[in-house]
Amino acid sequence: MADAFNTITWEEAQREFSLHLQASRAAKTVRFYEVQLLGVARWAQANDIPLTAFGKRHLDRFLAERIKLGRKPITLRHDALCTKVFFAWCAKNDLIERSNLAEYEVRNAPKPMKYMPTDEDMAKLLPATLDYWNPEKNPGSRFQSPTRRIFHRDRNYAVLIGLLDTAARIGEMLNLKVEDYRASERAITIRESKGREPRFIPVSSEWAKTLTTWLKIRSKLMAGQTKDEGWLFITEYGTRMDEGRFLKVLKNTLQWVGLTDQITLHSLRRYSLNRLAKFNLLAAQQIAGHKETKTTLIYTKLDPDFVREAHASVAVVKNIMGSKREERRKRLL
Repeated sequence: MADAFNTITWEEAQREFSLHLQASRAAKTVRFYEVQLLGVARWAQANDIPLTAFGKRHLDRFLAERIKLGRKPITLRHDALCTKVFFAWCAKNDLIERSNLAEYEVRNAPKPMKYMPTDEDMAKLLPATLDYWNPEKNPGSRFQSPTRRIFHRDRNYAVLIGLLDTAARIGEMLNLKVEDYRASERAITIRESKGREPRFIPVSSEWAKTLTTWLKIRSKLMAGQTKDEGWLFITEYGTRMDEGRFLKVLKNTLQWVGLTDQITLHSLRRYSLNRLAKFNLLAAQQIAGHKETKTTLIYTKLDPDFVREAHASVAVVKNIMGSKREERRKRLL
């Protein structure tokens, strides 16, 4: 067994680990680990460090060189975490005798400030998504045919309303099939999720109305197609709309209406979960698809006005003093 441990190479171990990830994780996660570990493996091989000998001091040296190259703290944290997970998996699956990184402490990276969209931002963004395709408000759109303007306007608006209504990730939204929307129940089923468990989310009357409009346009377009893969949100060619395309839509709309470019696709999810969590944390957790409440809390930002309203509605001192006054009144009677 010792000889087998000593002969395992970086390439062999990485290949086995990648197969494990492909069988259990999303493609995006597989790619993330492959990219991070490739850098570690190349550095170790360039320095003649075999897999079985790689330890804490080697990882420190690798990270130190990455710092000199100007890598950000969050990237260094990802490097260290991925390497530690990889070695733990190798030890667990008998590719190496033990992980030399088992006791390695991964440093936390400073968390950058994430922009929380305001109600005013969203109040400008929603109508702008429609107005962007109105030649009277955006002269640049007059070069597109009326049919194309209506298609893009109503599809983009339906996607945006859906993201805000469900707090779904953009990938989850664009992976929806027509059959995942149950109009009679006013609900959608997100089958392909980061947590790998499907979840059911209610649909507001506003999004239901928007979807009704969009589905009529979609049906008209697909009537002339020989094949329909069933995607809820499609391109003009009937194929699935991809995330990059909608990101471009968002950026163009933000720039056109004069909103900050700090608003991202993920900040739309943050905005919705923040509002949901302040109303009911457990409901927000279920809608988000988080396994733990603490993950949902990351999205929550308690602004001063909300704290003041909550404080006033509970009225701790007022209720106590009110109870004492009531007792005195009863004694006097």
